[in-house]
Amino acid sequence: MGIFDFGGQEQYRKEYMEKPDVFRGTDILIPIVDLHDPKNFEQAKKYFMGLLDIHRKNNEKPKVFLLLHKYDTENYQKELLDTNVKKAKEIFLDLFEDYDFNYMLTSIYLQDELAKVFRDILISSYADLKAHVEKAEKYLEEIKAKIIVSDISGNVIVHNVPGVSSGLTLRGDLRDFINACNIVRENVFMSDSAIFKGRSEDGKEIELHILKYIISVLVMKAGEIDVESQDKLNVLLRDMALFADLVISAHSE
Repeated sequence: MGIFDFGGQEQYRKEYMEKPDVFRGTDILIPIVDLHDPKNFEQAKKYFMGLLDIHRKNNEKPKVFLLLHKYDTENYQKELLDTNVKKAKEIFLDLFEDYDFNYMLTSIYLQDELAKVFRDILISSYADLKAHVEKAEKYLEEIKAKIIVSDISGNVIVHNVPGVSSGLTLRGDLRDFINACNIVRENVFMSDSAIFKGRSEDGKEIELHILKYIISVLVMKAGEIDVESQDKLNVLLRDMALFADLVISAHSE
């Protein structure tokens, strides 16, 4: 997967718009509109129309996710912001009506929500993957333990731990722990999956489930959890194993 960030300044737009081949093979297009700058909405529309024209010439029709960004009232009046949102919808939504299209209101001040937006965008081409992530989010609300599901590099997919952001990376010590266990899995156990457990003197427990060498499920318990939570945790682990299989299958395709 390749991700390309194209600058919005005029000098950069002119440079890459004259080289349409750089857009060839685009699966997902993410136009971004600054809701605090309504005077440039029309200019942005012309720019987006130019991008769509390039994709038509390339005989491609990517998915489009429009981000109406800076939906926040830090140093900006709520009434003006709502007016700008209405104007932006009037200008931009019809532009993408012939595409597989969605739009989101985003803000840099809502980091966790913004990370989830990008996570959902990246898995949007794989309906089965998205369904598994949504199911995992539901399970995590009901399990009485702290759980973080990430890829093996520590990029968070879904969690129920305050202070952790989906789509962002785990702190260094947890990444190092996952990496060390993954090395043991590969070189000692020589298996695709493995479970590592630890328990402190005061009864706290930690479990790391490495699934199909690509997904990690970190479970942190303050002590024994109730039977219902354990049953749901077991279901979650089985579902994440299936999720790992789907990821491998999607990558192969």
